[in-house]
Amino acid sequence: MLDHDPNVDVRHSVRLLLSDRHAPEARALFLLLARYIHGRVGRRCAGRYYGIMGSAEQEDLVADVLTMLISGALARFEGHTVASLLTFVRTMTDRTVGHAARARIRERDALNGDAATDVEHWSSRELRPDQVLRFVVESPFSDADCAYLTDLFRAGTKAEYARTHGVSRAAVTQRVQRIRARVAHMADQDQALAHSWLEHLAWRSERGELAVSA
Repeated sequence: MLDHDPNVDVRHSVRLLLSDRHAPEARALFLLLARYIHGRVGRRCAGRYYGIMGSAEQEDLVADVLTMLISGALARFEGHTVASLLTFVRTMTDRTVGHAARARIRERDALNGDAATDVEHWSSRELRPDQVLRFVVESPFSDADCAYLTDLFRAGTKAEYARTHGVSRAAVTQRVQRIRARVAHMADQDQALAHSWLEHLAWRSERGELAVSA
């Protein structure tokens, strides 16, 4: 097996990997390279380039190196042993990781430097649809519950509501629990409406739209 004999001649396996990837030897070589590249990328990103690229980006780098190897880079390999092959792959992997990391560092420095404002203007700053459009759904709550919940969101916390309305916090908690129990017994459609209505109420609260005008 390739894993256990670093001195085995790999030329035949390399040729198979480039021409007949379904052959057992080609598959074994592919798995060996994939494991090696994955480990090498992880070590480089955990060492010299610590904190530069996340796990998803590292997986992309592994895929990039494998693609480059199978797409033609392996045809330039002139060695015969697993050791020489892994040296060849290590060089390509390190170069690929280094290039990607340096590009990310330049990008990070540009965003944090004096030109940050200019760079920001180059990128789209359009808001997501859910940040622009808000659909007001019909409330499934009673008028009393609607008013209570609106006042509760306006206060911000149960403690603040209790203080401003002269009631105990326990009383506020009990009222909220009763409302939750009523929601739990609603039909599925009404439960969805309740959650959407509450989300809209929270959004209005964050924007200050529930504040009492002086």
